[in-house]
Amino acid sequence: MGLFGMGKKPARPGVTVLESETPTPAPEAPAPAGPTPDQALAELRAGNEAFLRGENNLGYVKVDDLEPLQGGQNPIATIVGCADSRTPPTILFNQGFGRLFSIRVAGNTVDRRGLASIVYAVKHLNCPLVVVMGHTGCGAVAAAEAIVDGAMPLDPSLEEMIVPIIPAVLEARRSDATDMAVKAVELNAQRVADKLRVADASLADALEAGTLKVVAAVKQMHSGEVKFLG
Repeated sequence: MGLFGMGKKPARPGVTVLESETPTPAPEAPAPAGPTPDQALAELRAGNEAFLRGENNLGYVKVDDLEPLQGGQNPIATIVGCADSRTPPTILFNQGFGRLFSIRVAGNTVDRRGLASIVYAVKHLNCPLVVVMGHTGCGAVAAAEAIVDGAMPLDPSLEEMIVPIIPAVLEARRSDATDMAVKAVELNAQRVADKLRVADASLADALEAGTLKVVAAVKQMHSGEVKFLG
């Protein structure tokens, strides 16, 4: 008798059991393929362009849209963004429920829990794209600049938010940029993206296999345009 008692039944006397009469399990249908990293990036670009044209489709989002997502989620991108209330990824990229896996903290830096969330999205949700998105006029970057300039003391309660941004501010000061604040925002996003590429073996493996892309971006505060860096 086979596993769990599911072996062939013995033939009745005088009855020949043909091999074709034995049930053959149907092959499992392959899981639907998600977008490639480049396709996901193109969807975000197109979504932001639609937002800038005033063609925001999120007004049509309704509670019924949640029903198809009850079995799971397959986001096209993980957005590591600033907690600033003026930078919501779903609106800026014109995406609805189940499309973006968002990790937001002031200054768009990543700690150990943030990294674990990113790894989860890539490794278990097959997310093909990670976007580290800063924005102009970032208060966290401005605070780091003020500390570098000696204009304010470091508040111990804000240390974990501000200290990781200081290297980007210092690098911006060494550059020939005409706007040091904007340059610091760009460098901060780029530095976080660069660190993520080597922060975990599963991310490095996915990057090497071509199933993942990690990019930096900056949202322009006045226009809402998202510019991808590099």
